[in-house]
Amino acid sequence: MPTCRTWGYAGAPLVHDKLVILNVGHAGCALDKATGKLVWKSEEANSGYSTPLLRRRADGVEVILGSGRSYIAVNPQNGAVLWENRWNTTYGVNASDPIVKGDLVMLSTGYNKGAALLKIDGSTPVQIWQNRTFRNQFSSSVLIDGHVYGIDNDENKSASLKCIEFATGAEKWADPGVGFGSLMAADGKLIVLTAKGELITAKASPVKLEVISRATVLDGKCWTQPVLANGRIYVRNAPGKVICLDVGGK
Repeated sequence: MPTCRTWGYAGAPLVHDKLVILNVGHAGCALDKATGKLVWKSEEANSGYSTPLLRRRADGVEVILGSGRSYIAVNPQNGAVLWENRWNTTYGVNASDPIVKGDLVMLSTGYNKGAALLKIDGSTPVQIWQNRTFRNQFSSSVLIDGHVYGIDNDENKSASLKCIEFATGAEKWADPGVGFGSLMAADGKLIVLTAKGELITAKASPVKLEVISRATVLDGKCWTQPVLANGRIYVRNAPGKVICLDVGGK
């Protein structure tokens, strides 16, 4: 296997049918989930840290991975490359997960690279738009009702929470008061954890950031995405402290 590089193998494994698919090498590898035996592997090269993402096609399924120099879709059964879109980012960090809607795939990475929307037409991705308005360093964004919400810019720069239009890439609003962080969405709401440990819930609105609640719940560096499960929000900081918050309303 190739060298782990600076951030190791940061993407989570994907379990699909009888396989466990990992973002290792240029275009991933797959293990038998029952035995751990190697089923297929791609050429040795630096991966880009993203989590393998399953996308359904008219003729089956594909898995999209960020490599050190592109985003690639492969056949999960044998690793055959179905399409590849060159995407050179500083340090080879293509860590954020693409956003998929039908035959459209949106990419976004940091280090001033930006974002692009691709239409997947057979084995040739067609670019619809590209800009530097929206730059996800590693925190993935969310798509709600035709708009994408996510953190723009890198952790050591002036980051902000932004909303852009999925179809055009046009910026709808930006809130620098949030700064760097990560987020998820549920029930039409955003759940944001800032890098400084502030937990924010807000309505997912393309007009402006409509905050419902905000409170500092952690200290230290907070880069981990918040998780909502069974009426509770789980957050964690870099040293490993975990906080569980009951938001079930009981």
